Amino acid sequence: MNIEPAIESRFARLFNRKHKQIRFKYRLLTARQRVLPNFLILGARYSGTASLVKLINQHPKLHGTFQSQIHYFDGGLARNRDNFLNGESWYRAHFPKRKELAPGHLAFEASTFYSFHPLAAKRLHDLIPDVKIIFVLRDPVQRAIHQYNDAKRQNHEYLPMINALQIEEKRLAWTMKNKDYKSGTFLHATYKSRGHYKEQISRYMELFGRDKILLVGIEEFCQNPEKVFSEIYQFLGIDNFVVDTKTFKLPKFKVNDAPDVNNYLQEYFNHRNQSFYEFSGKAFNW
Repeated sequence: MNIEPAIESRFARLFNRKHKQIRFKYRLLTARQRVLPNFLILGARYSGTASLVKLINQHPKLHGTFQSQIHYFDGGLARNRDNFLNGESWYRAHFPKRKELAPGHLAFEASTFYSFHPLAAKRLHDLIPDVKIIFVLRDPVQRAIHQYNDAKRQNHEYLPMINALQIEEKRLAWTMKNKDYKSGTFLHATYKSRGHYKEQISRYMELFGRDKILLVGIEEFCQNPEKVFSEIYQFLGIDNFVVDTKTFKLPKFKVNDAPDVNNYLQEYFNHRNQSFYEFSGKAFNW
């Protein structure tokens, strides 16, 4: 058996990891020379945010972060550390230097957790009160099914879907009372809660104002990407740019044909969606 390719592959991974650590140390040393983001993309989890970010990165005037999913304003997912305690310099280290950004160029960050985390909005506003925010949203019924299937696949969930949905509030009660936002329940078993878009986005609108926020439905984007990108570019105040959308795919989810699950979720979200449409001034037709 030839083990050289495996050894070479492992060495390459170790080298790349070490090289990235060294590069980040340099970025920390030059943090004061670096910008804060002009806008953020905050997507509901399993809403196609990562794929949309890849397309936005095609624009020559838009510049993402050193690494994806920084998890600064939510503190990160690991129990043994809190990224927010690393401070502003650590956050700035993920962005370009001022001199590297030509006039009219913008820096941005993307996250699928800031919109849901109760503390993220205020933390963001305290640091960057004039930042613009793009929310990427998906039909909360489909989003919930996708999250459950992923949790089940990763062994974070052991209950049948209908049971997990029905006891979600009971599971979350202790977590929310104790503000344990790194618990497994908060991270993985919030199938319905993450679809409470009105509650989440209102936190940001109260702090930043409606004019700083753009809502994008991923279903509409899939149907008419040129129109949605035009709205995004106008919102950001930059020139239109034609991106290659051939590689874009809406995250797949395993369709659950069980009538009890579909009926339960449709009934649960129907009035919430209508309330969100009225609040946002936009009908997503979920």
